[in-house]
Amino acid sequence: MLTALFAWMTSSCGKVVAKWGAIAAAVGLAYWRIRESGRAAERADRAYETTKAAANREKIHDQVSKLPDADVRDELSGWVRDDI
Repeated sequence: MLTALFAWMTSSCGKVVAKWGAIAAAVGLAYWRIRESGRAAERADRAYETTKAAANREKIHDQVSKLPDADVRDELSGWVRDDI
């Protein structure tokens, strides 16, 4: 079985199939590497945005916690409906 496969791979038809198979494998590998690189870049961008949003949230939380309760209530009254 193995000798038959080796004999076929050394024939002219087998060489063409092996050559095109190697080219297809190289193209597939290049595509896969480019795709994975793009996915890693997207994950890095998402992590950066998440970290930026967390820092902004902490900054706002610190600003609000330093305000007196009456000022916070007045600020939030614009966001609450009065029809209750």
